[in-house]
Amino acid sequence: MLQVIQSGALKAVKSHQVNTISQAAEFGLESGRLWLVDQISKGGTSPIVIANTRKLSISGDCLGLHGYTDTTQKIWYSYSQVNQDLTTSSDADYSRYTYDFYVQRVGHQTTLNGYNYIPQTTQGSDTLTVNTYTDRRVFYRVISCGYGPERKKIVPLQVFLSTGGDASSGNVSRNINIEGYYRP
Repeated sequence: MLQVIQSGALKAVKSHQVNTISQAAEFGLESGRLWLVDQISKGGTSPIVIANTRKLSISGDCLGLHGYTDTTQKIWYSYSQVNQDLTTSSDADYSRYTYDFYVQRVGHQTTLNGYNYIPQTTQGSDTLTVNTYTDRRVFYRVISCGYGPERKKIVPLQVFLSTGGDASSGNVSRNINIEGYYRP
């Protein structure tokens, strides 16, 4: 009987950890989206492009889980935050959970039939110019990872967003649309 009770308690703890790590990863997605909204909504009404102007050597489990496995390359992105605490409180239960996120401008994305894979288009320098008007939609990706205690458990998530486009087709130049979610 004691073994059944202990087994049930361990399952409850693991379930709590997975849920909290997933929430940390989702918090990273939302933080990245809010940063993008802030950048897009700064003054003016004409469309802008937020280009990938920063680069980083590829390392770490989060980038690897999102498809960046060639360590001879660099990942290009617009903005990132790493090792963010899930909460600012001193609650020991939640201070063990952290998240990372990266905001990237991406090109057209297509998937390969039968494979859980998205081609990476952010391992080279960005050719778009910031604040250049374009009448096509510009696509962004926020990649995020939630980490559990001692970073032993990771949940990777992505959200695809778009902005801009031809106003005659009903697109609002500085409106951000959610194009979909993806879990590697």
